[in-house]
Amino acid sequence: MSPSIAIGIIGIVILLGFIGEMFFSFTKIPSILFLMLAGLMLGPIYHIFNQQLFIDFAPYLSTLVLILIMFSGGLELNFITVFKSSIYSMFLIIIGLFLSIALVGGFFYIMGGGDLMQSLMIGVIVSCSSSTVIMPLLSNISVSDKNKTIIAIESTFNDAFAIIILIILINFAKNSSAHVNYLSTAVGLLYSFGISSVIAIAFGIIWFILLRYISKTKYAYSITFGGMLILYLIMHFVKGNGAIAILVFGIVMGNEELLNKLKINLFKMSLKDSSIKQFNYEFSFLIRTLFFVFLGVVVELSHITWEFTDRLFIMIVMIIIGRYISSSVTFYLENLKKSSRERLPKIEKYFLWSMIGRALATAIMAYMPMNAGIAGTQDFPEYAFLVIIITNILLTGGVYFYSRYAKNETAKTENIQQES
Repeated sequence: MSPSIAIGIIGIVILLGFIGEMFFSFTKIPSILFLMLAGLMLGPIYHIFNQQLFIDFAPYLSTLVLILIMFSGGLELNFITVFKSSIYSMFLIIIGLFLSIALVGGFFYIMGGGDLMQSLMIGVIVSCSSSTVIMPLLSNISVSDKNKTIIAIESTFNDAFAIIILIILINFAKNSSAHVNYLSTAVGLLYSFGISSVIAIAFGIIWFILLRYISKTKYAYSITFGGMLILYLIMHFVKGNGAIAILVFGIVMGNEELLNKLKINLFKMSLKDSSIKQFNYEFSFLIRTLFFVFLGVVVELSHITWEFTDRLFIMIVMIIIGRYISSSVTFYLENLKKSSRERLPKIEKYFLWSMIGRALATAIMAYMPMNAGIAGTQDFPEYAFLVIIITNILLTGGVYFYSRYAKNETAKTENIQQES
């Protein structure tokens, strides 16, 4: 294929991503479904793109996407807002993550999908509902502000929680042997997290101060992105963890209010007055669009056997059950010790349940064990690909039926009020 045709196809893909976003705003069908389908057409079905070339490039693109996910997650993780908003989202995140590991990982292990560590990893990988597809839905759904906040916080922050757990599992898997020293491995992991956090905090505070000057240029985001890549490189030399460092760096950058209270923000710098957030949205859209097409291109259809399909079916069932349990517990805690007039309507439990769509974090985590050289994880991208498609179809159907039911309930209430 000539470079001109390849570049032209990439341009078409980017436009497809934009058209998909516009289509999503009217139909509530996530654009990632079209992007992944386009990848399938370009790769394993019509072989327009060379799959092997894309597979060889996977570690680099997936690392880049991981950096963007962790930075965006940290940037949005405003500690003051989170603690003021709702503790229930933390319940939803923690219970959902635990159930996904226990149910999905447990049945994956029982069905012979992998050893214990691989099974725990796949449980983490498919645990995250995604802000990419969920956040745009919230403004058009008739639901209480409280539950909108809970879902917004959960979908924004659970990516970072899951990636941290997966990093821990990968570290244990890499050091596993018949004579593994778990204490030594745990100490090494604590060192890795500790050194990453300390350096990232210092780096973030210094960078926040430099923004006073950098933000006056046209290249504030490019320079900041370059700084993130350098921070990631530093972690390689100090035996730290690049993903954790980028997350902490993003947290420092996104918590100017906290920095002001701690009197660390010496120049009263604010990202609200900077182009960094807007450019991050633009760049993230571009990379996200290309990555979902890439995910479709590199799917190995030969991996999808009857055994694979059986495990996938049980995996989806366990995801649904785990989501139902976690949303039910959260809903119960919300209404605990409230009068009948203050309680949220039962239909809102099904709203929490329907917010099940997986996306970018699931896709990128599927490649992390492979990139780390963990044996037996070569099928994880195919599981992730199909879980993303199926959960987004479930999300679309769930939102449609919830909206219809909520509309009917509202109409019934209005009729009763008019008759009375």
